[in-house]
Amino acid sequence: MSIFAIIPVISQNAKQENVFMDFSLRDSIALVLNAYEKAQKEPLKGHPLADFIRHTLPNQLKTFITHSEGYLVQGSAGQGNWARCPWVAVFDILITETAQTGYFPFYLFREDMKGVYLSLNQGVTEIKQKYKENPKEVLKIKASDFRAQIGGLPNRFPFTDIDLAKGTTTDLASFYEAGNIFAKYYEKEDLPTEEELILDFQDMMEHYRFLSSNETAVESLHIGDYNENLGKTEEDLWKFRQHWRVEKNRNLSKAAIKAHGYICQGCGFNFAEKYGEIGKDFIEAHHLVPISLFEAQVVKLDPKLDFAVLCSNCHRMIHKTEKPDDVKAFKNIINSKRPKE
Repeated sequence: MSIFAIIPVISQNAKQENVFMDFSLRDSIALVLNAYEKAQKEPLKGHPLADFIRHTLPNQLKTFITHSEGYLVQGSAGQGNWARCPWVAVFDILITETAQTGYFPFYLFREDMKGVYLSLNQGVTEIKQKYKENPKEVLKIKASDFRAQIGGLPNRFPFTDIDLAKGTTTDLASFYEAGNIFAKYYEKEDLPTEEELILDFQDMMEHYRFLSSNETAVESLHIGDYNENLGKTEEDLWKFRQHWRVEKNRNLSKAAIKAHGYICQGCGFNFAEKYGEIGKDFIEAHHLVPISLFEAQVVKLDPKLDFAVLCSNCHRMIHKTEKPDDVKAFKNIINSKRPKE
């Protein structure tokens, strides 16, 4: 069945459990572009096209993602009312799990349904809440910084400016225009081949992975950590990067510190006692799952069971031991070096 034969079925709100099984990515994008405007005239609740955008298309995209268990793919056709610009996004769960924060790639459809962008973009709600004055300028500045980290515009994604054919200058679409880092545009009447669409999507994911890894490296990693891991296989390095990214995930770190407190579980150091007010509430979270066992599906972590808290020195040193997951053994090393009374 062609997509054009399915459009009337969707607009009639009919059941179509197996209709989309053989759809290509190109078919799916074309379906949304051709059916959305008509669907908007009907109730959103229970509409098959809304379900397609929220579930079918995200599941399809997930099949093209390496280590897909580390990502959340979500689509939105609106809540309560149809969205003017529906989207399907890929979230690295260690960066964000929502379109409100962080940064992420997504397919963002124009309001007039003449085309769709594959855009690396930013969560705008967080920026709007944090910056009351000129949040769009903040988004543009941050977008420029992301491009600088990559080294300019990638060949496949030539657009820094996107046009969503928005109805007003104050709606969400205008903020996504400001938040665009880079993008590629697909016209409804001239969609590329399936192969090109998949290559574009996978290339976008590579840039996303680079930025997320680079963010962690800039924040916390020492060059020695990389030197110590030279010669490892690609899979080993992927696990190594994921381990560090888990440790630097702010939400997980905060939860772990809340569970364990602010005294180093290695040497007993207390930053507040040593440094006073500036040391208050300071400690580092250490992820206890060994790198050798770390897999993409390890995403539901227990802040109390899967983390310890360590001072900066102990945190650095425990990663040099053979068993960085064994805090008790590390404490024994420390105690063995202390002078006997």
